[in-house]
Amino acid sequence: MRKMLKENKGFSLVELLVAILIMAVIAGTAITLFGGVLNSSRENADKETAESIKRAVLTYMNSTNDVNLSCLKIDGTHTTEASRTPSDTLIKYLGLEITIPKTTSDNVTYRYPGTSATAAATPGSTVTKEASDFAGTFGPFLDLTKDMAPKAPSTLGWIINIDTTLQVVDVIANTESTVENVVNFVEPKS
Repeated sequence: MRKMLKENKGFSLVELLVAILIMAVIAGTAITLFGGVLNSSRENADKETAESIKRAVLTYMNSTNDVNLSCLKIDGTHTTEASRTPSDTLIKYLGLEITIPKTTSDNVTYRYPGTSATAAATPGSTVTKEASDFAGTFGPFLDLTKDMAPKAPSTLGWIINIDTTLQVVDVIANTESTVENVVNFVEPKS
């Protein structure tokens, strides 16, 4: 019996170091793979958010017949990016209830959904409907309780390109610090 106990001394230092080294390699591999999965899920979330913004713009345009977004006072036609409407502004407006009056002499109004409170930071009281715009209360087209900012690393915001003629909307995650996050009205591609 004593002979058996003497032979069972435990693990040597070399055996313990080899076991720790193997666990470190496995952990390093797992962390690397997890980082890739995390970035991939952020990129997929950005694609879904971009698609939601695109659908909201198209739904607004089709519901109100306001294809040039004049009731939202969106301007994407200026030649300089600094004078164009920021994309965050369009996203905020699409989260409001928008009431377009029957007559062109009345102003368009904006409310937070489910309240009687007039929304702050709206296009302003000087927005009037055009003859082709449908009258009524519309929206909200986006749920502003969700964060609409891009999640992927190195993305700075959204660039929203709208072809008002063909009613095509393209939402792109901006990765360049030299480009503003704006709404652009583009000409149809021929």
